[in-house]
Amino acid sequence: MKAVGVIGPDFEPRLFDIDEPTPARDGIVVKVLASSVNEFDRAAVRGHHHRHEDWQAPVLLGRDFVGRVAAVGENVDYIDVGMYVAGALAPQSGQAGTFTDEVAVAAESLAPVPDGIDLAQVAGVGLAGVSALDAVDALGITGLEIVMIQGPVSGAGGFALQLAKARGAVVAALTLPGQTDLAWKLGADVVVPAGANHKQALERVRSLFGGGVDSAIHVAGDLSIAAAILRPGGKFTSVSGATAAVKHLRPEFVPTVVAPNGHKLADLLFKVAARRLHSHVSATVSFDQVGDALSSGGDDSGRVVLVR
Repeated sequence: MKAVGVIGPDFEPRLFDIDEPTPARDGIVVKVLASSVNEFDRAAVRGHHHRHEDWQAPVLLGRDFVGRVAAVGENVDYIDVGMYVAGALAPQSGQAGTFTDEVAVAAESLAPVPDGIDLAQVAGVGLAGVSALDAVDALGITGLEIVMIQGPVSGAGGFALQLAKARGAVVAALTLPGQTDLAWKLGADVVVPAGANHKQALERVRSLFGGGVDSAIHVAGDLSIAAAILRPGGKFTSVSGATAAVKHLRPEFVPTVVAPNGHKLADLLFKVAARRLHSHVSATVSFDQVGDALSSGGDDSGRVVLVR
């Protein structure tokens, strides 16, 4: 079976031979029908997930999926062959990817696909939605406070915006000029285009909120902006791979540990099906076009989903 991955020195997406998956006793094999392109995948193409101690091993791409159950482990009695399910993998290298025909995963990591929702929309949630949920939880956003989202709102940033709003927060989006309309559509209370002049954008947000915000979620861009926009006593986090090491330098930094599981994803998918959460998909392309999907645009190109 073939899977899409990258390996140095060029890190161009290519096909690699992998073993046909078989279900563990408590696992499932899923035939992949759709998968979204995440920042993990684009970062891998830039060589950021290359492990020097294992430089000949490819980084396999794809961190979420939606598909149909193809095989079930002997200890699984609540999932049947033929069911439509979705799942997400943690954003780390050294594991199987989902840009392939079939994946073997633990049954507990799966979420059922609700009725009345397009499979591309399901795939659009995946890792981005779970990352946003974990970031909002890390900051403990539960009521009326001012939250800033820094970066694109087409993926994790958009989900974080909506989830913070649903918890009662006032949300400001410091986002790409091409995504300001989307930020308004997703419910932002304030939208500030992030231009080349960072100081000007910071001053605008401060002036709008009388000195700063209570918390900030960094998606992309200069991490110091999220720290600088806080009121005294505020806190910020990041879904872009910033580690706990930042906390040593910035005590107001709260790490987000992205830990996908079936319960989190199921909650997000049912919110999408109930139209309480919007899964924004900019484009759908075939798996044969994965190279183009990874190389085009970047953060400002929106959410791209690969479909069969």
